[in-house]
Amino acid sequence: MKSLYWLGLMLATGFLIWAHTHTDELPIVLGFVLIVSALVAAVFPDMVVYTGIITGASLFVAEMLVHFSVLSAPYPASTGLPWVALFGYVPAILGAGIGVGVRRMALV
Repeated sequence: MKSLYWLGLMLATGFLIWAHTHTDELPIVLGFVLIVSALVAAVFPDMVVYTGIITGASLFVAEMLVHFSVLSAPYPASTGLPWVALFGYVPAILGAGIGVGVRRMALV
């Protein structure tokens, strides 16, 4: 079951990186982070901490890859390290908490 979790989390993180580098609309990407982390946490509630950490880091990783010209994006790359992208942890942690909460409410 753990290998299925890691595979799903890697696919979800890959989707978030792809979505972030293919649109310049940040609210849409933050909504994706919230929804994806909620879905993964609802399916695997015992791994909620890892879900929040890894899905939150996906935006920072995407920005780093754009900054170092590994990936291209429809917006200009930042001049320094993209520390602002760490705000992606806010919807990731909220989504993970919501996903676990919904799962527990459904089981009651």
